[in-house]
Amino acid sequence: MAQYQGVESASLVSLDGVLVLSVSGDNADPSRDIHSDHDSQGIQTLAALASGWVGQIIRAVGQLSWNRPCRYVLKASEKTLVAHVFDSSFLLLVIEPAIDPEVTRSLMDQAVHQLMGHMQAGGGPGIGAPSASEAPNPLGLFPVQNPPTSGTLASDGPLTESAGEG
Repeated sequence: MAQYQGVESASLVSLDGVLVLSVSGDNADPSRDIHSDHDSQGIQTLAALASGWVGQIIRAVGQLSWNRPCRYVLKASEKTLVAHVFDSSFLLLVIEPAIDPEVTRSLMDQAVHQLMGHMQAGGGPGIGAPSASEAPNPLGLFPVQNPPTSGTLASDGPLTESAGEG
């Protein structure tokens, strides 16, 4: 994603703020290793700050919807941050302010889909991490309630037990 014009960097960050992978737009070669912490300190700091920002949004508005929001945009005068949250990570783009964040939506969806495929195959970050379907808490304010499996609706309306009577 960092090879596109207007994208300064693309990063994979865990929800607790740990930078997993980052590629900047000026060196879009993912095989290039950053050899020192000093070289990557700026992006590590951004990852930690963005993680706090995403966490605050999830806590503030996540309970107001059926599924927690997964895409966040923060526009500033010099740069725009776009985050796409999935499982226990998020994809973070730093783009130029002239670029419309909606242009990145399909690219980020594709990238997240590929990352999820790698994670499910056991070959990527978050190995063994629970998926959204295995989350311990219900998603959203009103959890899904399954209808009762035993009983029938009587002609007058109330629910009556059917214990095998015909």
